[in-house]
Amino acid sequence: MSMYRILFIAALILIIISAIKRPKKMKLRSFNKLNRKNILILNLDKIIGRNKHLSKTKEKYISKLQVINYKSYECNNKIILQYIAVTIAISIMTLIALSRIITMWYAVITISFVVFYIIVFLGISQIESKINKIHIQFPVALQCFLDEYIIHKNIRNAINSSYSKMPDAIGSVFELLARELSGGKNYEACIKKFANELSYIWGHSFAEILLMSYEGSGDITDDLLTLNSMVSEEITADEEEKSSRYGNKMTFILINAATLIGIVINLTKNDLSKHLYFYTNTGNALFAAWMLILVAGFTIISISERGR
Repeated sequence: MSMYRILFIAALILIIISAIKRPKKMKLRSFNKLNRKNILILNLDKIIGRNKHLSKTKEKYISKLQVINYKSYECNNKIILQYIAVTIAISIMTLIALSRIITMWYAVITISFVVFYIIVFLGISQIESKINKIHIQFPVALQCFLDEYIIHKNIRNAINSSYSKMPDAIGSVFELLARELSGGKNYEACIKKFANELSYIWGHSFAEILLMSYEGSGDITDDLLTLNSMVSEEITADEEEKSSRYGNKMTFILINAATLIGIVINLTKNDLSKHLYFYTNTGNALFAAWMLILVAGFTIISISERGR
């Protein structure tokens, strides 16, 4: 065999080995990146777990996400932690960017904190909005269940027959309850899980009536009729309050939107305003004060909506 053939075969073998091993290196790099992300998420989870209030809040929104997307606890826990991690990253980038523009450190920190707060607030508002849509559909779902219960006089049969007749969002919640009850799981655990994930006062009342029936109270038609009447009255009263709250919320948002548009126009059209806002104590203080007013306003709106 000539030397050229030997060199050609050796080169071919080296190329094949290189082609085989290269994907492994790429996989190893991908694994390392994935591993670093998981470590970051785990550390963030540990930090949140050290604070009872933060941990309780996280658990509450994991339960709400489970009602919305029907994913596992672990998956929704990861979604929330990733959202928080991205929010922290955006806030830090905002801090770095503003530190090169605005001279006063307290204004930079305040604005970065407000950016973090608003992104978290938007995420919470998105979840609450979807949960509220489910709550709004509860009276219809209760009426569907009541109609079927009057016919069957059996909770499982009534749920199995009624969830397909309910609006989609709330119907999926009842369908999950029907599957768990049909799966032979502990009825008390299933019903309490249903109420906790629904996180609605009338949902808890409904769950208590179901548990009474399972524990031997007999026919619960009268209890369901009473609950149905109370829910209808509460919904009517809440609609009146909601219109008032919505008007106040929109007024607050429009005023601040107009303020933001005015500031942007002023900054783009007037060079002196840039200097006043970014390089003077008074301008920095105005920015910081406005941001704090935004935080206070959104917080008050959020508390008033949850306290209904």
